Amino acid sequence: MTEYTEIMDPKLQGRLCKRYSGEIAILHALGFKTLAYKLETLEPFSAVSRLLIVLLMRTQGEVLTFPFPLRLACGHPLLVHSEPSSIADCMGMGVKFYTNFSDHSLLISSTLQSHIALQSDVVRTSNLQIVRNYPSRTPEEAWVSHKRRTKEMEAQGKTICNTSTFADYVDISKREELDLKSRR
Repeated sequence: MTEYTEIMDPKLQGRLCKRYSGEIAILHALGFKTLAYKLETLEPFSAVSRLLIVLLMRTQGEVLTFPFPLRLACGHPLLVHSEPSSIADCMGMGVKFYTNFSDHSLLISSTLQSHIALQSDVVRTSNLQIVRNYPSRTPEEAWVSHKRRTKEMEAQGKTICNTSTFADYVDISKREELDLKSRR
C-alpha cells in the first residue's frame, strides 16, 4: 500500500506551489484553502521497477523524491473547503474532490479522464459505499458537479462528515486505494 506523509520541508512545499500554481489559483477562487502538502511513497525499489513511469513523471514536471531504498515518492498539494466539507487533491493528471458521509459513504469527483473506466455508478462493500461522479473537463465543472451530487446524497438522508485534516485525507485515500485494488 501507498504510504502518505505530510511534507513539512518548506523547499519541497515551494516546489509544489510552483508546479501546481494554476490549479491552486483555480481552487482558491472556488473558496478552497491550503490544507497540507502530501508525499505518496510507494514500496521499496519502486523507482527502479517503475522507471518508465518515473521518466514520464519527470517530463511532466512532477515533484519527485526517492527515499531509501529507491522508493518512488510524488508530492501533491491538498486543499480544503468547508461548504460542503471537502478535500481537493491536485495531481499531474488532474484534480480530485472528496466528501465523506457519516454512513461511510464517500463521494469522489474529478477531472481525471481515466476515471471514466470506473463508472459503475456505486461500489458497495461491507461497510463502504463509493460514489464516483463522471469526470469533468475542468476543476470548476467538477466542483459544481460535486456540490450538486452532495446535495442529492443529503436529500437521500446522508449526513456530511467534517473532512478537514490530513488524517481525514489519509483515511479517504486508503479507502479509495482498497476500492481500486478490488476492481483489478
